[in-house]
Amino acid sequence: MKKKSAFTMIELVFVIVILGILASLAMGRMDRDLKQEAATTILSHIRLAQQLALRDNKHRSDNDARWQTAYWQFAMKKCGDDIAYIVASDNSLGGGVNGIGKKESAINPIDGKYIFSKDCSTLDIDETPSVLLTKKFGITNSNVVTSGGCDRKQILFDYLGRPHSKNTNYASSTNSNLTYFDDIMQEDCNLTFTMSTDEDNDGINDSFIITVEKETGHAFIVGQEAL
Repeated sequence: MKKKSAFTMIELVFVIVILGILASLAMGRMDRDLKQEAATTILSHIRLAQQLALRDNKHRSDNDARWQTAYWQFAMKKCGDDIAYIVASDNSLGGGVNGIGKKESAINPIDGKYIFSKDCSTLDIDETPSVLLTKKFGITNSNVVTSGGCDRKQILFDYLGRPHSKNTNYASSTNSNLTYFDDIMQEDCNLTFTMSTDEDNDGINDSFIITVEKETGHAFIVGQEAL
């Protein structure tokens, strides 16, 4: 009987050791996934902006010369060195990211909350937390770099899904349609995000790049084009 109890204790110790190993592996995997979570979340919301644009032609019946400022957009806003983003349509035609209101923002299909932030650090109960890039993922404004076809941290999509780099021309345009499409991207847009983590311990903080292709607006994580 004592021999059987001894074997039971040994088996129990083995089970505890195995569970500890599995738990440590799971914790490490959770840490490594933070970069992937940030990349896939941002990518999904860029794609959402394009999908909304394809379904929602923003041409106005009153022929307001600024109508293209209402294009659905993925736009980042800074508060000091903190940064957040929104997915929205500037229906009021104000032309500036900071002037867009919550009710003009898209709803996150995952949690049913607005993809919106007012101050980059705090949220109302009806705003999705993934937009707080600094607070949630450790990505600061200075660690977001744009290159190629986007000269600012804003991507707008027209009703054909084509990406535009900004809307300042549209906001001030009072001339013919010839000026309306000046900001269509002529090169692929690259958004580089650098985090505050170094999971592979190579002395370089983790980073990822999201590319938005000119003309088609197709967006993908560099190195994960199949996703």
